Parts: sequence; structure tokens; C-alpha cells
Amino acid sequence: MKFVTGSIGQALFDHGGLRAVFEHARNLLVATIIVAAGFETVRNFDTIHLPGLSNPLLAGYVVAGAGCGLTALNFIDGLRKLARLRWHLGLQIALSIAYLFFSLRVVQLMIFFRTHAC
Repeated sequence: MKFVTGSIGQALFDHGGLRAVFEHARNLLVATIIVAAGFETVRNFDTIHLPGLSNPLLAGYVVAGAGCGLTALNFIDGLRKLARLRWHLGLQIALSIAYLFFSLRVVQLMIFFRTHAC
């Protein structure tokens, strides 16, 4: 077990793993804010009057869809980086499930906070 914890520590601190975690978190938050902005536009499309924007409802769906696409790309990138690690398959599966759970929770929280802000 000491070997596994030592290699995890090396991967996090010596080989840039911690930096990658923060980059993924930042990318996930930005993509989630884009999704929340799109949903906010869809929710309040009748009060939005921007010059040159004839259909704010469609624009909101396009923005939300782009944010969902960015979220999916970030998730796929994270899974590919986890798959490249030469760790035990069970540990990779556990990390992938934890990454999926964390990603979905962050997306849910950001959308909730964005749509319920005063």
C-alpha cells in the first residue's frame, strides 16, 4: 500500500497531477457557467431585448448546448488522462467514477446557484 500512496503522491506533486486537477476544475467551472448562462437566457427569454438578437430562446439553447459540449470534452479529456496512468485497473475505475460523480455535482451546483441568484 505504501507503494501506491507513494506513486500517487509523486504523480500529484512531482509530475504535475495537481496542476492538471486544477486545470480540469477551472475548465469545468467555465463550461458550467456557460451552460447556466444559456439556461438563464432560456428561462427569461421574453425580457431580453438585445439589438441583433432576433430569437433569444434559440440563442440560449445554442449557448447551453455549447457549454454541455465543453463539459463533455473536459470529462473525456480527464478520462483519457486517467487511462494513461499505469495504475491498477480497479484504482482507475474508482478514480473515473469519482471524477464522473464530482463533475456532475459541480455542474448541478453551478447551474443551481446561477439560476437561483437574485
